[in-house]
Amino acid sequence: MQAVFRLKDWTLTGILICIALLVPFEVFAKIDASDCIKKIKSCKAVCKELRCEDEQQIWKKKGIIAFHVRIEKFKQNLAFKAVVIFGKVTLNSGQAYDGSTEKFTAPVDGIYSFTWTIATTHGRRFSTAIVRNDEIIGYNLVNGKVGSINSESGSATAIIKMAKNDKVWIRVQEHGEYAYALWSSFSGFLL
Repeated sequence: MQAVFRLKDWTLTGILICIALLVPFEVFAKIDASDCIKKIKSCKAVCKELRCEDEQQIWKKKGIIAFHVRIEKFKQNLAFKAVVIFGKVTLNSGQAYDGSTEKFTAPVDGIYSFTWTIATTHGRRFSTAIVRNDEIIGYNLVNGKVGSINSESGSATAIIKMAKNDKVWIRVQEHGEYAYALWSSFSGFLL
């Protein structure tokens, strides 16, 4: 079976790999750095002329990097730094959210938007942080101990620059006393 390639679907990486496969290794061994740079610039020019796109632009156009999860069963008395287990994946376009670890892994470099909401009951607190590769980026505190007789909720948004394979998750920051199911959620997408 012969493969059919359409030029509009080729990425710069794909073209460079094809060139590398066509040129014997001995030729690469004899090329100095300046020749290599000239050849790469030439390939980029050809790619631009053919309207090739890089991986990030392709993902953006397809619009498939997005996820949404929510807490399926209420959470109570979670430990400091525990990863919040949402449990119910309602959207996972691009398959970048791992429900077994409750972590999102960036499939491409880019700027991502993340929002999370936690709802708690009267007399309870639930504080969280959004974490990128063990670095805290932002916080969210829901305090049901402020005198209200109603449930409380809080939301936070973080816009995060991520490299490919960076991970983001929500963890308990101080108080993991009680989080309602259904009304507590976490979502994100590539801008």
